[in-house]
Amino acid sequence: MSAERPGHEPPKETRELAIPTEAEVMALFCELTEGKEFTVTRRMEDEKGLYLLEVELSNADGGKTEYLYMRKGQYAEGGSAKETAIHVVFYDSDGMPYGGESVKKCDEKGNWRDG
Repeated sequence: MSAERPGHEPPKETRELAIPTEAEVMALFCELTEGKEFTVTRRMEDEKGLYLLEVELSNADGGKTEYLYMRKGQYAEGGSAKETAIHVVFYDSDGMPYGGESVKKCDEKGNWRDG
């Protein structure tokens, strides 16, 4: 017979991961794009909810900026992410990426911090 010890955390793999809602992710995109208009280019979900959301917006120089939300875990299509985060990639007017970074990261409790 086993009893839970007060203050004892279950092993990492058995803890429930906080999964952001689509509305929460869209609100973060609005914040990151400073209210500029963007287009959803890809959206994927599974039995746990949203795991990938990609948006892009056009830049004045003819390039584009892409924001990508990815939920931590393995995906049915074979992909995976080590953490729940939002990344940004910058493209020039020829469509070539020239930079990017993680801009937001979400901890297992659902709290977002700058990337």
